[in-house]
Amino acid sequence: MAEDVRSRIIVSAKALFGRHGFRKTSLSDVAKEARMGKSSLYHYFPNKEELFRAVVTVEMEVLSQRVQEAVSREDSPEDKLRAFVLTRMHVLRKLANAYASLHEEYLDHLGFIDRFREQAFQTEVEMIRSILEEGTQTGAFEITDIGLAAYAIALALKGLEFPWMVKSQETRLDRDLGVLLEMLMRAIQK
Repeated sequence: MAEDVRSRIIVSAKALFGRHGFRKTSLSDVAKEARMGKSSLYHYFPNKEELFRAVVTVEMEVLSQRVQEAVSREDSPEDKLRAFVLTRMHVLRKLANAYASLHEEYLDHLGFIDRFREQAFQTEVEMIRSILEEGTQTGAFEITDIGLAAYAIALALKGLEFPWMVKSQETRLDRDLGVLLEMLMRAIQK
């Protein structure tokens, strides 16, 4: 029962944070959206920061799960790398709160955001590293420093998120990702 209430609160908060942002969403708004009293909400989340942390954690788990599922459906390292990049960018675009937590400067005052950003980045580097190692072992890729290559790919994707995801349309994102993947594959394939 308590988990159901907690989940309902998180779903309500996710919608409100996504629509109005962290600053403009109050716990009163969330309580109303979740159809409960504000004092009851405090039983589950003592403050807005803890609630936002829960929302972002859920969204990042969704992102990680979807990327892992997409990668695991592929057989070749090349297709796995494509699935990683495409799924990551498309899912992240839809997860407004996770995206905001990675990029919005006004969230910098929340201590957990820096740790969250670093953890998310390291997780992605490790996923890419695993794909590149498989590609190198099977002879599909020729990479001198796999760790550096994984770091560079993750950093490039992170740097391209804002201009592509905020300022471009879905069709442009697909085209740009296709060009990026083609260049990347040419650089690392044998």
